[in-house]
Amino acid sequence: MPVSTDDYVSISDFLGRYCWLVDSGDGDAWSALWTEDAVFAGITPEPIVGREALKAVPRGAFAALNGTARHHFTSLWCEYEDESRNVVIARYYNLVTNWVKGGAFSGTADSTVRLVRDGDSWLLSRSDTVMLV
Repeated sequence: MPVSTDDYVSISDFLGRYCWLVDSGDGDAWSALWTEDAVFAGITPEPIVGREALKAVPRGAFAALNGTARHHFTSLWCEYEDESRNVVIARYYNLVTNWVKGGAFSGTADSTVRLVRDGDSWLLSRSDTVMLV
């Protein structure tokens, strides 16, 4: 079932925040976007589990690329998981550019995330990513 316009806009804003925080290397703020028991799978050989472990993701990416990577999500498609409308499955492409090389294309991924309603916002409970390039 497609999501409401309000939820779509809220999720789009949420994913924009996700990209800005990971690119800035802010592990504390980025991990706060996740549930305590969240799972981040597909980027590392083994899934990363839990908010505390997730703090290392933006810090490591920022350090490895000297803060030059930029994530861009596109083609966002959202559906409610069930009739409660408190869980959304969102699918999108995640394009990554590298600004050491003048904005050169670095990679793209097919991402599927599960978001749970948290008051007026959302939290990620799971992210599954398949690197395409």
